[in-house]
Amino acid sequence: MNKANGMTELEINELRWQEEREFRDILDAKLFKAPVSYEWQLIVSAPAVVKIGFVVISSILGGLFIYGGFSRSSLGLIITGVIFGVLFFLMARYLFSPDKDTHYKLTPLGIILTEKDTIPDVAYTIMRGFAWFSVVICLATVVYVGPLAFVGAGGMALLAVKFTGFKAETQTHHINFIGSYKIKIIQNKGVLSLWTESHGIHASGRFYFEAAKEDELIKELSKHMKIKEITHVKSMRELDF
Repeated sequence: MNKANGMTELEINELRWQEEREFRDILDAKLFKAPVSYEWQLIVSAPAVVKIGFVVISSILGGLFIYGGFSRSSLGLIITGVIFGVLFFLMARYLFSPDKDTHYKLTPLGIILTEKDTIPDVAYTIMRGFAWFSVVICLATVVYVGPLAFVGAGGMALLAVKFTGFKAETQTHHINFIGSYKIKIIQNKGVLSLWTESHGIHASGRFYFEAAKEDELIKELSKHMKIKEITHVKSMRELDF
């Protein structure tokens, strides 16, 4: 292992990482105390392909129970399949990919993003009700169906426990302005990607905005950061640098 000034390579890397972390903490502290010069808020929906995927998966899973119910002439298993399909879709839609209520704050030192899951209150009630009711239905079919019913009952019980503590979550992210930037924007879609050569300090990122206010946003960004290049692209795949 190479040594420099009595330090091993591992120790040098550790020292660099510690210095970078301290520098990042200083930047973050200053950013969250900086005055806000511009802000915007909007609801960001899950991609349509994700929603369609959840419909397909929930239909397949529920269909397996329904198929088993017809094969065994079991009304209970058919009902279980319907409930399981609906419950799985609601869980996937609101637990794994809920719409986000996003709030952006632009400051001279960077951007602060706060996002919260937009989960309707009725979703809590419906999903918990479906979960507990489904457990009862699945358990009731054990005598007539056998092991397959245990699979349904076990799945519903786990979902019910999961939904007991189900609540919307609020998260905070940020981007520190460091160096000069390249920008990519999806044409007429309101998605923007910032990139700079500074690494590891939350200096690059991606965010959403109202497509109609693109010129206004770029004008505000240019007040606080050096923009080298702006490129318009057609898809999310092209946003990466």
